[in-house]
Amino acid sequence: MSMDKASADCPYPGCFFCVMKEGNPSKRRASILKFFRELPSQDDDGQVLPISGLWNTAMAHPNDPEFIELGIFECMSALIWKGLKNRRWLSHDQNIYIPYYAAHIIGSYTMNMEEFAERAVRAGIIPPLVELLRGRLTWVEQRVAVRALGHLATYASTFPAVASHGEILELSIQLAMSSLEIVYSHFYQYVDRRLSYHCDLLTRGMGGVEMESRKAEEWASQLQCWSLQLINCFAFKPEFLPTICKPEFLAKLPGMWGGLVNENSPAGIGLLRTICHHKLGRGPVAACPGIIEALCNIARSSDDWQYMAIDCLLWLLQDPSTCHKVIMFSRTILLELIVGIFYL
Repeated sequence: MSMDKASADCPYPGCFFCVMKEGNPSKRRASILKFFRELPSQDDDGQVLPISGLWNTAMAHPNDPEFIELGIFECMSALIWKGLKNRRWLSHDQNIYIPYYAAHIIGSYTMNMEEFAERAVRAGIIPPLVELLRGRLTWVEQRVAVRALGHLATYASTFPAVASHGEILELSIQLAMSSLEIVYSHFYQYVDRRLSYHCDLLTRGMGGVEMESRKAEEWASQLQCWSLQLINCFAFKPEFLPTICKPEFLAKLPGMWGGLVNENSPAGIGLLRTICHHKLGRGPVAACPGIIEALCNIARSSDDWQYMAIDCLLWLLQDPSTCHKVIMFSRTILLELIVGIFYL
């Protein structure tokens, strides 16, 4: 279908969907490039429609380079900044959805391809994502911001750009510890005060309060899970362990099971395993009796985390500077564990 024919059938000539129907590849690319450059400066109604279309495309084809080469990261970054700085625009029409979709699109396109992540960093997407992570909008945008930053932190070439924003690690630790409380206080506690766009995003317009609540619980788990994944990227670098290994955070890690509904998440026990792999991390872990007891209990279980807990205990016992503390705090439990392993 030619662009002229598509435009003739559309009440909004030149819209994104018309652009995508252009049959001439060179014209199509030029039109998409123009669309991405001009969208952030426009104030027309209906902007959420092409953004939601791009959200679907990014999830379905995260490895397709076409939009990356034509400026989608620059466009999404500009839209997030616009939502943060122009609250009048944000509250108009359905623009309230746009920062969420924009951050989600960034996360999807940086999920698998390191070269896409490098393009995203060059496009300046980290600063607006950090603003969302800080809670400048709501927990819903925090969730997709930590997801996107977590993807960027997994690559050797883009981790330094993430790490250069020192507050990202601190914010992720706070989110991991308080995600369930945040979602409870902003969604469950006062049903009549729930933001309508949160409900729409959670259910995609289908289902009532019960479905919204179930989905919100899943999203709260994901917020914790993705925060732990991001922290785990930092934990591989010894220089960040002093920030991570604070007693109040370490003590809560064994109970952080945000990864249960997310198979690739390290969860709290996975992060502890990364920490215990470093000598610098083993000291603070051994100093917390509650963690050693929790590790022993997990090691005696039959769930998926059993071997991670055993790894932690072995590293702690093999380290001369921590073994005596571990034995002192949990001698009886360790003996039971050793006997149990012997008879397996």
